[in-house]
Amino acid sequence: MSTLNNQPNDNGADTEHKISMADSITVNAADDSPARRILPEWLRPGMQPRRRGYVCIAAASARHALVTLTRRKRLLLATVIAFLPVLIPLALAFLSTSRFAESGNEVFVRLVQELHINVFAPLLALFFAGMLVAEDIEARTMPYILTRPVPRSAWVIGRFCAFMIIATAILASSAALTFAASSIHENLSLTSLTDLTLLAHYLAVMVMALLAYGGFAVFLGAFTKRPIVYGVILLYGWQGLATQIPGLVDFFTIKKYTDALMPIMATQRHVAEIQTALGTFQREVFQVSATRSIFALLLITGVSLCATIIAVSRREYAADRAAGG
Repeated sequence: MSTLNNQPNDNGADTEHKISMADSITVNAADDSPARRILPEWLRPGMQPRRRGYVCIAAASARHALVTLTRRKRLLLATVIAFLPVLIPLALAFLSTSRFAESGNEVFVRLVQELHINVFAPLLALFFAGMLVAEDIEARTMPYILTRPVPRSAWVIGRFCAFMIIATAILASSAALTFAASSIHENLSLTSLTDLTLLAHYLAVMVMALLAYGGFAVFLGAFTKRPIVYGVILLYGWQGLATQIPGLVDFFTIKKYTDALMPIMATQRHVAEIQTALGTFQREVFQVSATRSIFALLLITGVSLCATIIAVSRREYAADRAAGG
């Protein structure tokens, strides 16, 4: 017996490990009482992983959308198109045959209003925001994205924030470079506080325009299968037509409120001349205040995002189709 007891056991560590594993699973195994399980340490009260909050989920959705957008080829195409206005002031400076120099202030204002705000803002919204939801549905990746039980509203808001980051960076950079290029003409200076205030004013209008156009484009992407087609018809066709129709029809456009935020004379209304094939007639245009315009743009953004969240929350996404939509 002493020889057996003193004999070294090479498997002593393994035996102790097996005993400890058995003890962690059952208790009182030698007794007649039934075995009682002990939860692993990571399942015990207070040891579960910390639950992520709503903001963290939205931030994760935004990071995923940013990575996805930066890998798309259309980002490079949209950036090239948005930076084309930078070449116009330079071309006017070197190629213009006018006896008098161009006014840098007028060139910059005309480019920013007609291109950056009225053309590029809705274009970027259709390029990116319109495909935030529709692209995942068409690629059949929605079931995998929504595998985890996360609030779908946080997923939508996170992707919309990613669009705002991308679109604002592109438009703001293009407008700033256009401002610098226009400063080679007279009446515009990079060191003038008045001119820099004008640039900041237009940048703020761009952000408001991107909010409204982006929210509306996300709404189109969630409710229609061809958001770009419907977006072009509504944002470019309808808005252009509504500004020509007499009356208050233009109040049902986004352009009405973005135009009201631009630096204009503080008048309540003005009369515009419209030339048609039948002749020239006067159209009375009613102006809205900047405060009401900001409220209207925020309302359009909020209603569009709420409608998108409701649509995404009520639809059941399968691997091959989206049920209920």
